[in-house]
Amino acid sequence: MTTSRSIRRAIRPLLAATLLAGLLAGCASAPTDGAAPSGASTPASSSPPPSPAAAETPEQSFRNWLAASREPEVELACSYVSEELVTKMLAELAASGVALGGCAEMIATTAQLYAALGESADAEVETVSEAADRAELFVTYGSGDCGTVVLVPGGGRWILTEHSQEVC
Repeated sequence: MTTSRSIRRAIRPLLAATLLAGLLAGCASAPTDGAAPSGASTPASSSPPPSPAAAETPEQSFRNWLAASREPEVELACSYVSEELVTKMLAELAASGVALGGCAEMIATTAQLYAALGESADAEVETVSEAADRAELFVTYGSGDCGTVVLVPGGGRWILTEHSQEVC
């Protein structure tokens, strides 16, 4: 259904973090290379500092975020995303006509929309690369949407970053 797909695309920025760049513009033509765009700043000081030994794997952190974002467990879901990613997602939603006040409101609102659409939290996750300071996953959702999720360690878990993007 076109309307359902349009709504799903409008709220997809929450998921992808993961799959967040280019959600409303269609498929991206190139995978991420992990390099920050020129002029990009380092992770915000409000994000947990990198931790060499995260208690969770990148995939576990992604799945925990996805589950928390669908329940919604707002505080938990927001703890898995960087401030830069939240800013990016809010800007993408605002560009599509959905203005929200912050991470908590975004998680709560999109969880309601996903529930109304009957969207599940099912996803296939493949680890593309993993190092002590960065990991990249390739995620395919039950809806067929897919993309890269870039994470950095912090606070015993992996944090989803703004370098994630939709591929298909």
